[in-house]
Amino acid sequence: GAPRCALGWLDAPRSHVVDSLPVNPTPKLSTSTIAARIPYANAAPFYALWADAPFAVRNLVPRELGREAEAGNVDLGLMAAGDFVRLKDRFELLQPPMGLAVRGQVMSVLLFSRRPADALANALVSVSPETSTSVRLLHLLLDVRRGLPGARYVRGLEPAQADALLMIGDSAMRMRNRRPAGFTHTLDLGSDWLEWTGLPFTFAVWAVRSNLDPALKDEFARFLDASLAAGLADLPAVARQQTEPGWTADEMEAYLRCFHYRFGPEDLKGLERFEELLRQHDLIRGD
Repeated sequence: GAPRCALGWLDAPRSHVVDSLPVNPTPKLSTSTIAARIPYANAAPFYALWADAPFAVRNLVPRELGREAEAGNVDLGLMAAGDFVRLKDRFELLQPPMGLAVRGQVMSVLLFSRRPADALANALVSVSPETSTSVRLLHLLLDVRRGLPGARYVRGLEPAQADALLMIGDSAMRMRNRRPAGFTHTLDLGSDWLEWTGLPFTFAVWAVRSNLDPALKDEFARFLDASLAAGLADLPAVARQQTEPGWTADEMEAYLRCFHYRFGPEDLKGLERFEELLRQHDLIRGD
């Protein structure tokens, strides 16, 4: 059936911070400003107006986006939370804060395994090459929460070589109904985090280079807010366009409604808790 999640966030009042920003009569955004976006279904509501974006656009999966941002090739983007924590010396949250957070089941960050999560001591885990945040989250959920010894995390193994598969984004959504033989158990990392911490998990944030011209930050914030508002205003149409994961339009719309795109205090608290745990367990460094 259609995905289930806590509803109600779409009815929340919109932030008035962006609306109160002074209008810049001579827009400064241009193709010399490079914005990176994650080309996953869950981020689609942000991109309703991006066909007419007044800046350069790059599509990058989370791990590549983090690498390009670190190399100085991206000015702002929908950055994986794990990379944002790692690059806080040069990036900051766009204001008001937006991104991808969910309270509980996320349905697109999944660990498929041959045995239950609690029995994955010494497991060989195949990790999606695309992830920056979820691989760190999985370390916390297996190594720290469950205290499992000896799990090894290797990028891009074939299923036949692995005891478990960490999948994210549209690939995880496709595999939900077509998993490899033998992988009979599924751990939803969003649900497991909520059960452990009582907090939503923030998977990605709109981050901007700290030294970018403040006028450009403001202009992009206004553009992004307007684009998100347009996407949320016609969410059924956005859902119908997301055909890559192979879900029905109704399933996709229900899935998109699970996400918090404009962050509330709890989403930011979840991000802070994630950073605390990463620092505590020496999981911030790049990989």
